[in-house]
Amino acid sequence: MGSLPKEKFSPRFIRKPQLRQEDDGNRLIFECELAGNPKPNITWYRSDEVIDEDDRTLIKIEEIKSNVFSVVLELNDVIESDAGLYKVKAKNSYGEVAASINLNFSPLDAPPLPQIDGTAPTFSEKPTIQQDANGKTLIFHCAIIADPTPTITWYHNGVKVQDDVKFQIVNKVGNEFTVDCSLLLKDVTVEDAGKYKVTARNDLGESNATISLNFDSDEAPIPLGSVKPTFTERPVIRQTDDESKIIFECRLVGDPKPEVVW
Repeated sequence: MGSLPKEKFSPRFIRKPQLRQEDDGNRLIFECELAGNPKPNITWYRSDEVIDEDDRTLIKIEEIKSNVFSVVLELNDVIESDAGLYKVKAKNSYGEVAASINLNFSPLDAPPLPQIDGTAPTFSEKPTIQQDANGKTLIFHCAIIADPTPTITWYHNGVKVQDDVKFQIVNKVGNEFTVDCSLLLKDVTVEDAGKYKVTARNDLGESNATISLNFDSDEAPIPLGSVKPTFTERPVIRQTDDESKIIFECRLVGDPKPEVVW
């Protein structure tokens, strides 16, 4: 494996859970290796129930090198009711990852329990806003790491965004379980201001991020080409420095130059 980054990063498996026996099968050891910075919190499950340490169960976490950890679940005095789907979840402030392994004492022809391996969605790039070359479209962009590939949903002021003439949703799956997500907002007007949220969800978890679009500065998008007059900033009232005058001010776009009447 290549060298690990020194910066903070979400957990990832270097070696997924494996099972071995000791003491003539009376002791079972589930073990895996993972990396993460900061050190992830580890939780083991059997059939979706959290496993706690007791007189038969031992959980060990050891840092074997910088940001790399050996994780062990030791089960002693094994009995038939210990069978089931075992899952280990590692989580830190940058994301989480999970993997499972099946312990089955049933006959060989019994159907196996479903296993869930992968990574819950984590944002590798938080949403940003850019303007396209023609000035008529805004592009919200972010990048997400997840396995399996997540379902991506965008919201504007709490309302789900649909693919239509106003919005276009583009998701591109890349390498290393990365998804590049874009929301294109066309023919921008002041009514498009507000909070935009993107949600990524798969079987292992969910993550979301928000970004606000406002037109309270000279950076409001200005469409180019022939367009009808459109307000990009609502009228505001301000006073001159000497308090001798009141100024009503707004911002709009139009081509050709519009005639303004107060």
